[in-house]
Amino acid sequence: MIHLFLSPHFDDAVLSCGGTIHQLTTANKPVVVQTVMGGVPSPSRLPDSPIVRDLHSRWAAGDDPVQARIREDFEAVTSLRASVEVMSVWLDCVYRMSARGEALYPTEESIFGELHPEDAAARLIPSIILPPEEPLVVVYAPLGTGHHVDHQIVRNWGLALHQYMPWVALKFYEEYPYTNDRNAVNAALNFFLENDPPIGLSPELVTLSEADVQAKVKAIGCYESQISTFWQDRAAMEAATRAALIQAGGGQPGERYWRLVNG
Repeated sequence: MIHLFLSPHFDDAVLSCGGTIHQLTTANKPVVVQTVMGGVPSPSRLPDSPIVRDLHSRWAAGDDPVQARIREDFEAVTSLRASVEVMSVWLDCVYRMSARGEALYPTEESIFGELHPEDAAARLIPSIILPPEEPLVVVYAPLGTGHHVDHQIVRNWGLALHQYMPWVALKFYEEYPYTNDRNAVNAALNFFLENDPPIGLSPELVTLSEADVQAKVKAIGCYESQISTFWQDRAAMEAATRAALIQAGGGQPGERYWRLVNG
């Protein structure tokens, strides 16, 4: 029975759930990490937007930035002994454009805002039904911490999948490093509380061993393009990651999830 982690981008599942993934695979439980917005944009169809220019300059100067991220993610996920799946149809929100060729999310502020009314991904991804023969035991989806538009879309897909497969457990993961802002976690939880009717969630803590922590830190280190985005260097990444795990676990390393109990 498969544990399926829905990762909006090439890094979200490992950053947020790497310790849990390692713990599961160490126990010989099959794990699949599926990147949802895993499409490769055509170089001739890139939006000329501030966010694309900034990200590409940081991700892989002199190299194809998306291919670089794909390679990083494969190395990170397989280091945890999980399987890699990529949905190549959907592009990261920074590449999605309107019918007029305008970037739907041209700035950093926009990608942490509301879903664009012309965003086909927001409308269509939650309508996708996984093959009924897929032997799933748990689906893990992002909670929406940080309010990134792609995380909101995949969160909504997780809820939709549960309507089709109510026998499969659904757990939402808190997205690291957005979890550094506890207000962001509370704001993400408000989405479920403010739903009509409210969607019930129950917190679950996965306590991690030192081996799980080391495996997560090693896997995060594979994301060379992302280190400079969030941390000064690898040493700072490890220190911050360990501190975040201690905070999540209330004094011992852990990763926290929110299990759907109704909805």
